[in-house]
Amino acid sequence: MNTANRTTQHQRNHNLEDLLGHLNADLSQLGDKSLALGTAPDLPTIFLVGCARSGTTLALQWLSSLGQFSWPTNFISRFYAAPWVGERVQQMLTNPDYDFQGELTLDRSSNPDPFVSRLGKTHGLLAPNEFWYWWRRFLPEADTHFLCEDQLAQIDRPRLQAELAAWQAVTRKPLAMKALIMNWNLPWLAEAVPGSVFIHITRDQFMNTQSLLEARREFHGAAETWYSFRPPQYDQLKDLAPAEQVAGQIHHTESAVIEGLARIAPERQLTVAYEDLCSNPLHVYEEIQKMMAGQGCPLARAYDGSESFAANRQIRLDEAEQAAVHRAWQAYR
Repeated sequence: MNTANRTTQHQRNHNLEDLLGHLNADLSQLGDKSLALGTAPDLPTIFLVGCARSGTTLALQWLSSLGQFSWPTNFISRFYAAPWVGERVQQMLTNPDYDFQGELTLDRSSNPDPFVSRLGKTHGLLAPNEFWYWWRRFLPEADTHFLCEDQLAQIDRPRLQAELAAWQAVTRKPLAMKALIMNWNLPWLAEAVPGSVFIHITRDQFMNTQSLLEARREFHGAAETWYSFRPPQYDQLKDLAPAEQVAGQIHHTESAVIEGLARIAPERQLTVAYEDLCSNPLHVYEEIQKMMAGQGCPLARAYDGSESFAANRQIRLDEAEQAAVHRAWQAYR
């Protein structure tokens, strides 16, 4: 992946990339011996879907704070070729049940604010990670993030299932993770991971557009450069003005998610507005409880999470750009 057009602070650490490449090459060979290919997870996997900058990071941070789920952490993300191995090492380092006289276990109380992030990146050993490196191991390279039937047939479905099953076998908790990279192929994912459920995060169109435009400037230094996943309409959008590109990106992404979820059983999905999650997370939790119970996986604990979150509703675009965003959305009314 070309990273030349990223701003300096978002450039990859190439020394770390080399180290992780060697580590995961070793793990991929050793990890094969502990995989039971053909084994699917026996607990639901929660896939968060929706447009970039819609609130999926907050949703995953919130789920990870409830004590009911496992999730890909920043630590486990370093073990992208064998995440179940990373989970075991993480438990050894952070779970007091495995502590022996304080020799290794890290102090979990030292984690940063659990609900802070920057362009989807969190801080802290146990904070949620987007985990795109793991997904990209399975997905063929393509110009956009829609995969045709021939491309889907290239995915190693038995291994994907087996890795999720091995991971959940370590934690014995439902796994929650982002799956925005699969927004255009949700029916395939629902079939590939039996028992999986989907939480679709939506957001006010204007605020989502503003956030994506700002992400472009922070990540690339310019609003003209594409940021995040590409719908199959990318070629039609890439030469338009920034506001038109982003409005099209959101519209086509949301349309694909809605169309994909329409082909998945209603009891396996939940749509949550970012604004509702911020104002009433208890209600969202109760809806998730119902969905998980319907999959034979009741959540045992009563809600003890945050009462609310501060929703980001501040308009920061100047008047000219605000007008450009409103004009861009007229094409999809």
